Amino acid sequence: MWFDKLLYPFKVAVAWVMVRLHDVFVFLGMDDGSGPAWVLSIIGLTIIVRILLIPLFFKQIKASRGMQALQPELKKLQDKYKNKKDQASRQRMSEEMMALYKEHGTSPYSSCMPVLLQMPVFFALFRVLASTGPIAEGTYQYSSLGPLTASKAAEIEGSTLFGAPLSATFPTAVGLTPKIVIVVMIVLMVITQFITMRQLTMKNMPESAKDPSNPMMRSQQMMMYTMPLIMGVSGFFFQTGVLVYWFTTNLWTMGQQFWTIAQMPTPGSDAYIKLMGKRRKGYVEWARPVFEEYDNEVRKLDADDEQGRADLVERTLKKVKKSAPKQKIPTKFGADVTAEQQLGAYRELAYSEWDAMPDERWTRKFEIAKRNAKTAKERNQPQRLTKRERQLRDQVERRRLERERQIKERQQGMSPEELERKREERRQQRRNAARKKKQGKDQNDKA
Repeated sequence: MWFDKLLYPFKVAVAWVMVRLHDVFVFLGMDDGSGPAWVLSIIGLTIIVRILLIPLFFKQIKASRGMQALQPELKKLQDKYKNKKDQASRQRMSEEMMALYKEHGTSPYSSCMPVLLQMPVFFALFRVLASTGPIAEGTYQYSSLGPLTASKAAEIEGSTLFGAPLSATFPTAVGLTPKIVIVVMIVLMVITQFITMRQLTMKNMPESAKDPSNPMMRSQQMMMYTMPLIMGVSGFFFQTGVLVYWFTTNLWTMGQQFWTIAQMPTPGSDAYIKLMGKRRKGYVEWARPVFEEYDNEVRKLDADDEQGRADLVERTLKKVKKSAPKQKIPTKFGADVTAEQQLGAYRELAYSEWDAMPDERWTRKFEIAKRNAKTAKERNQPQRLTKRERQLRDQVERRRLERERQIKERQQGMSPEELERKREERRQQRRNAARKKKQGKDQNDKA
């Protein structure tokens, strides 16, 4: 079967981890052979997989935050192309959307990565447990599956969870006790799945996103009920060992979600507002006395003591940055942001209400503001020059018209001889002026 061939490397990896974890538990004093050590090896496999996925978990959070921050711009883009159904407009909309994703460093698919990367392990474990019987009986296509030999496979076949064999499914389980255990595991899996999804949907979502008319909210609510139901139905065809794996990963996810809500809540959510108030209170308590002391020191300085003021700014900034991390306040600013600007930013935090918790984006906004001001200046500069040139051009044109009018008035009533004499006088004046200019240049060259 092509799917088994595709999964084979993952099956070997899963079997290797299970066997090695079993060896560790035996070394720690657990019984060798069939027994709880194999159940714990599946739990250990789950924990190892989830630990390896922790970097992706943080990336998922970052992507989710980026997608939420991006929603207003995406809505504007969708409204822009709302009534444009032609292929060219669709393509432009797609290109602009991808540019927005790239600018904000996010992707609509980033949040799916942890689940997708678990799928090969999930299917591999499913196939490993399904293969233990044939391996133990010697009917498997290979003599072993990596380190999982016939004797090891027989041990797994004989291992149970409260009387339910690890390789048994609900239809293949023999006796009432194994079936009850499997049903209980399915119920626990469904409950933990529902709680996990409810945490995401209700406790860690901003109020603006909870609007029932919001398509994303309707989709989340539908998923909250349908996904556990789908997993519950599928659970009747999972082996007991797979149910252990899925129940364990759900418990891990619940713990991660509790930690996320407490430490990294979604902006705008109730948990976020509560945490922001707590952090602001802690920051204000120690920051305001620092700035009051700074103000007193400033009043003692002479008005023209620039160096003394600069030294005071540096000392105070160093003091603030030393304590800021305790309240999760970032300290890294761009090289273009001066010490005085940084101190002003920290001062503003101490004396103003917070709309959002300070983070990397808070420090970057000072760089962005400076860059935007520079860009605006560069963009406006050509406009001012162009306007000035236009004013000069209009001024020259007015002078030319005035001269022509004056000449025309003087020419009225003159004879042809007088006009010719006037023209000759003007030509002579121009020649004299050019001669004087040349003589002055020659004198400068000699000097």
